[in-house]
Amino acid sequence: CNVLVGACSVSSGINAEYGGTTKHISADGRLVTMTFFNGDTKKTYQDGRVVYQFLKDGITQTQRPDGSETTLFPTGQEETKKPDGSIHIKYPDNSTKITYSNGEEKSVYNDGTVVTVDRTGQKLILLPNGQREVHTASFKRREYPDGTTKTVFNDGRQETVHSNGRIRKKDAKGNLVSDVVLNKAGGVVVDYLNRRAA
Repeated sequence: CNVLVGACSVSSGINAEYGGTTKHISADGRLVTMTFFNGDTKKTYQDGRVVYQFLKDGITQTQRPDGSETTLFPTGQEETKKPDGSIHIKYPDNSTKITYSNGEEKSVYNDGTVVTVDRTGQKLILLPNGQREVHTASFKRREYPDGTTKTVFNDGRQETVHSNGRIRKKDAKGNLVSDVVLNKAGGVVVDYLNRRAA
């Protein structure tokens, strides 16, 4: 009873203290809250969820019965580790990244760009304007919607293949070494570099 106001109050749960750490069990028994000496808290729910709140860092970490674990950072970034070993990240700008347990990755940016990386490290970039980029260990190539491709090799060589069959090649120093138009059979129709037509 509260003697000062002349009324009895009912406890809203059970409280206990252990060396600076307090434990509170809700009246219905569905929530156990541990408050640590540094201000961090651990809440255990009846459904099996465990939520840690780290006061100093402003980080909240939720563990679920299915084995997944979500960490929310003060920046708004959210990172979820799934039981299958994959990691799902959502950034404050709504971009996402998934890293799969086999090493593959997929990122989706808020402008619609999609980047996938396979196990060999080959990267495929799909741009909102319909262009694609392929990055491999030996070259980087941009593919345009009209069929034109531009490839830069690791040694600096460049090759541009236009949709009309024109192929331009440059050496590692950027010097034009070939500029031809091929027919469908692969024969030279026009050689711009040597100024002649077949």
